[in-house]
This record gives sequence, structure tokens and C-alpha cells, in this order.
Amino acid sequence: MSTWRRWLGLLVLERWGGDKAKQFLNNCPTHSQWFERFTKGCLSRMGQIVRQDMAVSLELMHALVQLLETEWEQAPDDKQRSIIAGVGAYSVVAFCGSFCGPEVFMTDLFGLNKYLSAKLTSDGRPYVIIPLLGRFKNELGDQYHLTPLVSTTKSGIPVRTWLERLIEVRFKEGRRHGPAFGDHAARISYHWFEREILERFQVIQQRHPDIIGAEAQVLEDYGISRSFRRGATSVARARGIDPADVDAVNRWRAFEGAKGHRPRLAMRDHYSDIRLIIPALLRFSEQL
Repeated sequence: MSTWRRWLGLLVLERWGGDKAKQFLNNCPTHSQWFERFTKGCLSRMGQIVRQDMAVSLELMHALVQLLETEWEQAPDDKQRSIIAGVGAYSVVAFCGSFCGPEVFMTDLFGLNKYLSAKLTSDGRPYVIIPLLGRFKNELGDQYHLTPLVSTTKSGIPVRTWLERLIEVRFKEGRRHGPAFGDHAARISYHWFEREILERFQVIQQRHPDIIGAEAQVLEDYGISRSFRRGATSVARARGIDPADVDAVNRWRAFEGAKGHRPRLAMRDHYSDIRLIIPALLRFSEQL
């Protein structure tokens, strides 16, 4: 049989599947151009259910910090203090830094301790640095993306206190390098942190129904993936924070999303040194 007839027989038995970038031969009925068009048609006619995470309000954030503070004072041993310090530090960093859930896990322990020890100030305001480990194109000289946060926010969220507690428990564990939110060389499970935080949200719901209503399904309505970031952004808008300051805090995500290519940003963003725009970056967390 000739080559072209063999290929013809293959195309009769197989189906073409793929996406915009490539095509490949396969025999799966759902990997065909017809099925792709069918699913797009279903989506356009039927729609889809989108359930966004509820935002963490400023009142809920303060209730969480107060609950963790009580747990810290009553902790029976170092193991429990390690858990509490991790949850507390994670929560204040995620909220005040307007981070999505997985981004906080990039915090580097060595860099965090390095910048905490420096006792940094800007225009008389003490602040801390959250170093996210990785090489980012807009940073000069460092292998970190540096996110400055005020030591204590305007409403009284004690960012520095919880970071110092995190460093303290990690040093007691004999750790000075690796992920700050992790166990030795490995990061602690994302779902573990989410469970620990949502369980405390349930406690707050029982004690303060004015903060989380009785009708809310905490385990379904909240999630650390988006709740902290949505809450911080909502508070920023309510307090009249300049949208340019919000964009300055969130600008690094455009570099991550570019996946190795230079994203399309204004020229001033390409050449801004992080050290020169710290006052602008601090305005976001200061007002929370």
C-alpha cells in the first residue's frame, strides 16, 4: 500500500485534536474540532456558574488577629506556637500585601530575617520587607521581589509582630534558610493553611455574627486564594487609596505573567528602582 493511502486510512480512524498552538493525532472523541466547537456553543448558550471567594473585611481581619493573639498567649508548647505564628504571619502578609494565596508561599526565610534585622524606615515610618524568592526583571541587583509593608497599619494590624514571631519559631526549629511558610526544605500544604484559617473564621462566625453572618457557608464562601486580596482591594477603594498606588503594589504580577518576556508596561515602570518608590508602595498597606 502506498504511503498516501496509509495516511488516508490513519486519518479515517484517528481524529485531529489540539488547540491554537498545535495539533496532534488521537482517537479520543472529545479531542476533535467538532467537540471543541460544541463545548464553546454550550458555554455561550448555557453560561457557567462562577463563585468568587468572599472578601475578608477589615473587621474580620482584626477579629482573626485578636483570636490568634489569644491563642499565642495560651499556647502550651513551641509546636503550637509554630502553627499559630505561621497562620498569623501568613494572614497579615496576604492581606496587607494584597497577595493571592499561593504567592505568600514564595516568601524566603533568610531574606525575611535579613530585612527585619535592618530596622528600615521611610519618612519616619517603620516598615518591613517581604522578599519573594525568584528573579524578577524589574528589580535591580537582587534575586528577590521586594514588597514593603508598614510595620503597623493605620487600623492597628501588627505586621512586624507576627513576622518576628515567625522568625522566632523557625529559629527554634533550627531553620534559617528555605521557605518561611514551610517545614524544613518543603512548603507546607496550601490546603493546610486554608483549613487552619477557615476553622478560625468559623469560630469568629459563632462569636461575632455581625462580622460573618449566620447565613454564610464559611468553608464554601471563603478561600485563601482570593479572599485576602479582594478584602484588601475593597478596603483600599473604600478609604480612597489612589488607584496608581494599588497598581504599584500589584505591578509585579505582570512580570510573572509574561513568562520570560517583557510585559507591555509604561516605560517609567521598566526603569523604576524599588528603593525609590517605597513611599508610594507603603501608602497601600499604611491605610489598611
